[in-house]
Amino acid sequence: MKEHKYNISIVMPAFNEAQNIEETVRSCFSTLATLGIEGEVVVTDDGSVDDTLKILNSLAAEFPRLKVVNHEKNEGYGAALKDAVSSASGRYIVSIDSDGQFDIGEIPLLIEQKDRGFDIVSGYRKKKKDSLFKIIADRGLNIIVRIMFGVNYRDTNCAFKIYSPGVLDRIKIEARGYQAPTEILMKLHTLGYSIGQVGISHYAREKGKSALSPLVTIYKMFTFLLYLRLKIHLYRRKIIAAL
Repeated sequence: MKEHKYNISIVMPAFNEAQNIEETVRSCFSTLATLGIEGEVVVTDDGSVDDTLKILNSLAAEFPRLKVVNHEKNEGYGAALKDAVSSASGRYIVSIDSDGQFDIGEIPLLIEQKDRGFDIVSGYRKKKKDSLFKIIADRGLNIIVRIMFGVNYRDTNCAFKIYSPGVLDRIKIEARGYQAPTEILMKLHTLGYSIGQVGISHYAREKGKSALSPLVTIYKMFTFLLYLRLKIHLYRRKIIAAL
């Protein structure tokens, strides 16, 4: 693998991830060092009630290039991601989850695809390791997104993505929950940015448990997609000026 000269911010939200966050953060810095990539890690602790923030603060004393953003109360995945992005100083943004279900060591897959000329590269989970209900719900989401927005992306809500400089400054992240990765991708698609895709690994959660309520998440996702579809329609009709 060739040495890359990218300057990268790896951003992630974290909520009650005390069992995973240290391993995830260490893996990020280890991968950057192995690849010869200059970078930082930005984590938003989204009002965790376990030891997530305590662990992050301890790690920040060890890793000077770890930034910790603290939400006093839980504001939701999208809000936490937005604030992590706002605090990032790297030229390129890599988003990932903090639960250990992605392998940050696969970041070269996104970089190599991006070097082919894409503004954004979105990972797609080659084989989603999760409950049957979540797998079916995720496939249903992708079908709905393709129909509603006229796109053909394989896994819009996969968190593992890389963004070129300034791209995320063009949009406002409005979703407070787990709709955020899809919102971002659909808004950037609407603005005409080139989006590549690459297959990535996905692992079963080994520690801790998801904070998601499946039925509530499905309801909130669908209602937000309706809102997003309307907003994009208004933007294309030039009734509103920005996304």
